[in-house]
Amino acid sequence: MSKLVNYDFDIDSLVSVQAPEGTDPETLISQAMIKIIQRIREKDLTLVFDTCFDSETGDYYQDWEKFSKNTERPSRKSDQE
Repeated sequence: MSKLVNYDFDIDSLVSVQAPEGTDPETLISQAMIKIIQRIREKDLTLVFDTCFDSETGDYYQDWEKFSKNTERPSRKSDQE
């Protein structure tokens, strides 16, 4: 059986909420979440692959094609930064 890893994705879509000038953005989060949910339902949301995470080792890998037990493990993401 293959080893399971986590594939992480970023949401690469913007939503806009209208509010009076000077409004604390933290108070608009629930409205933004509603818009995100609407975009999900309409399949109008862009997801972009970010990294693979190996929960056994704690390692992150950006190149998913090299994330295989048949190839040498790439360096950790933290080593690349």
